[in-house]
Amino acid sequence: MSHALLALLLLVCAGFYAVPLADSDFWWHIAAGRDILQRGGLPAADPFGVYAHADPIRNDTVLKGQWLGQVLLYGLFAVGGVDAVVAFRVLVLLTCLGLIYARARLLQAAQPWALWPLLGLVAFIASGFGGERPQLLSFLFAALFLLCMDLAWQRREARWLWLLPPLTVLWANSHGGVILGVVLLTLWSLLAGLDRGRPWAERRHWALAAGAVFLASLLTPNGLQTYRYLFQLEGSVLQQRTSEYVSALRLFELGLVWQQVAVVAYFLLAALGLYGLIRARRWPQAALVAFLAAISVVSYRYLAFFLFLAAPYVLAGLGRLSPTRPVVSSRLMHRLVAGVLLLLLLVGAWRGSLFRGGLQGAAYPVAMADFLERQGAEGPAFNTLEWGGYLLWRLAPRLRLYIDGRLLDLTRFPPYTHMLWATPQGQRAFEASGFRWVILPWHGRFDPQRYRLIDYLHRRPDWRLVYRDAQGVVFARRP
Repeated sequence: MSHALLALLLLVCAGFYAVPLADSDFWWHIAAGRDILQRGGLPAADPFGVYAHADPIRNDTVLKGQWLGQVLLYGLFAVGGVDAVVAFRVLVLLTCLGLIYARARLLQAAQPWALWPLLGLVAFIASGFGGERPQLLSFLFAALFLLCMDLAWQRREARWLWLLPPLTVLWANSHGGVILGVVLLTLWSLLAGLDRGRPWAERRHWALAAGAVFLASLLTPNGLQTYRYLFQLEGSVLQQRTSEYVSALRLFELGLVWQQVAVVAYFLLAALGLYGLIRARRWPQAALVAFLAAISVVSYRYLAFFLFLAAPYVLAGLGRLSPTRPVVSSRLMHRLVAGVLLLLLLVGAWRGSLFRGGLQGAAYPVAMADFLERQGAEGPAFNTLEWGGYLLWRLAPRLRLYIDGRLLDLTRFPPYTHMLWATPQGQRAFEASGFRWVILPWHGRFDPQRYRLIDYLHRRPDWRLVYRDAQGVVFARRP
């Protein structure tokens, strides 16, 4: 019954996770993958001509640190288009959910009264992590990483630990999230070393595996620079301006009210599970739950790891607190969950919100890019950060954009904001930049206020409006 219920849950999740592609950074990632394959190597400088100057550490991290993930995404897009990428995203999220179930059973922590409500919470919150980026591979590799650790710990078989170094090499060349895997294994190994109930030979294997994984994480084009970038990022303007760095307990500020309720519920269950793990003296699992919870409170971007990695340990801790006879029987819980899932399928089918796929056209300036392509537009262009990735994919390097999501030169961000709002400082910076084109939406993603640069250009005799639609405008400088 449990396996059938899991299959039904994954079917429902697949239907609701298959939403049109809308990630603003996806396009520059596949543009990078295309460039890497065409040149047969990794670029040393921005191949699209957007950033003439860049911070060396950020330059290498962005251009070289995710090359395998970018090539994979581009390959999927080249073979199957947008729908292949959407299917890949869905498959990764479903695999992460399935691994929670598998690890819970391995830990003997799959009591139905706790398993299905917690898995439902995780599935709902995980729907917000649908960005089609190399970060998806971090979720997958992290879940596989923890599966190997659990197998080695539960079965006391060190051979599972030696799958971690090759997995780490793949992870490290796909996304910088590999650092989290190194930290978690190191933390676990330190606590395992203090466990006198484990043979010395077993504890030694954990310590050696941690060292091997750290060395494997350096087998990338950037080596130690991957770790240096993490420290450089702290307190940077990029961190301050990116919504992913908002605390997981402040999602309501982004308008994610129901997701916030679910996240708070998950944190409460995690606190109870952590208490159960501490009572049972399961120190490595308790330490990982506490650590992942702490970094998720600091930044929303780590919440997915807290969900996918910590959930089986939370279930194990809750199992230690459960009464001898649960309030809801397994059979009744299975029937309730099956009923809810079937109802969700019916409602989703009725509303047409299942298995949609495709491209969310409203997220990208598709028609504007078509127009600029027909015009043979070239030269320097001012654009918004959110549209930079798509325009880069379609029009660079012939059209030299001002900014995109890679932000290789963080000094561009302050003048960019001033130019958008046509402040006196922004007007001076705009005129000094020698732009030939301006490509703008009417307003920002979260702010309905119209960009003042549009009104400024309407008043300028040396600029003319050449295109407009429901999404925004294109201005061209008069000859």
